[in-house]
Amino acid sequence: MNIEVLAALQTAKGTAKTDTMAKLSATDYGVLPSVDKKVSEALGSGRWVRDGFVSKISVAGDVPVELTMDQLEILLAGAGFEGKVTGTDYVMTSGASIDKYLTIGVNDLDSDMFEYSKDCQISSLALNVQLEAFIKGTANIIGMDHITENTKFSGTATAVRDESLICLGSKITEKTNDITSQIESLDLTIDNKLEGKGALNSVYYKSIKQSDRGSVTLGLTFNEFNKASYMDAQDLLLANGEFKVETEFAELQDPTKKVVFEFPKCKISKNERTDLAGAGGMSKELEAFYDETIKSPVKITFKNYTSVL
Repeated sequence: MNIEVLAALQTAKGTAKTDTMAKLSATDYGVLPSVDKKVSEALGSGRWVRDGFVSKISVAGDVPVELTMDQLEILLAGAGFEGKVTGTDYVMTSGASIDKYLTIGVNDLDSDMFEYSKDCQISSLALNVQLEAFIKGTANIIGMDHITENTKFSGTATAVRDESLICLGSKITEKTNDITSQIESLDLTIDNKLEGKGALNSVYYKSIKQSDRGSVTLGLTFNEFNKASYMDAQDLLLANGEFKVETEFAELQDPTKKVVFEFPKCKISKNERTDLAGAGGMSKELEAFYDETIKSPVKITFKNYTSVL
């Protein structure tokens, strides 16, 4: 199908932004309404159900995106991150609350129609970096309304501005050691743990709330077993030790343009040997905790970058 996935940051809750929207390099689109119904349990209608009604329409789903710097900024804003200009850089950290909303939709050019969801927030954002691949970010989205228009999108759809981020522009630093050449894949998940809350007078969610404290986790898959790294991780695991991790994703054409994730307070949550029957490998899972200095578990710096928001 010939479709476009579009997104925009709203100016306020309740007001969809559909005049100007940014195209996303999405590989799929799952933010679609899911209908629940209730049926009557009353007796007296023989062997047939007496009545029923639509009780709930959940607007939620995943949108996987082949990331660029500008698209990553939009998704982070929807996940509760706030940005500020620092010289030629743009720095984002988690806000005290998640108070921004997105409008996100799919423009179906074949069928000449536009469907969109408004008042959306990102419950989790998962970045996946692996061999021979574009860097993908999957946003799990919850919305509070879904609208279907009988004509295609009539606003302005702005094209992706920046170069796609790919695995070859990655760098991973553990403590002060560059371990990029040892890594086959990296999974980074920012989980806000959001849930939609309903009301008696609506089939849609009327608010989105955080159900538990959020978490930031990193998973590292190594291309071979490294005894020194494995033993060091075991010591840190047992001692509840903390250390700094930094990952960066640069554009290949202009390496000065890059996104740097800094996790000042990481702890090992899992350290495992893998593929013992084969070539041998290892994996680590880390959790990044809230750091008092930056008031966030992670600081994200867009180097040599101008915000699109």
